[in-house]
Amino acid sequence: MDRDLLFLIGLIFLPLCFVAFVSAWADRRRPWAALILLVIAAGLIGWAWTTHPGGGYDWREIPDIAMATLARYWPR
Repeated sequence: MDRDLLFLIGLIFLPLCFVAFVSAWADRRRPWAALILLVIAAGLIGWAWTTHPGGGYDWREIPDIAMATLARYWPR
């Protein structure tokens, strides 16, 4: 798969992880789903970051990366 796509999927999992943490905290249960999402997100972001040819991503480039990836995979 494309490393930019995996990077963006990891970034999408981070807010979901936060929501799962808050939900588990409110229900007074263990946040297993949140921990699993956090590990998956960290793994995807970390892999994409380390294998990027430029030596990593700049946070200011994320909107451009998102639009380029969306344009690459969106059918015309």
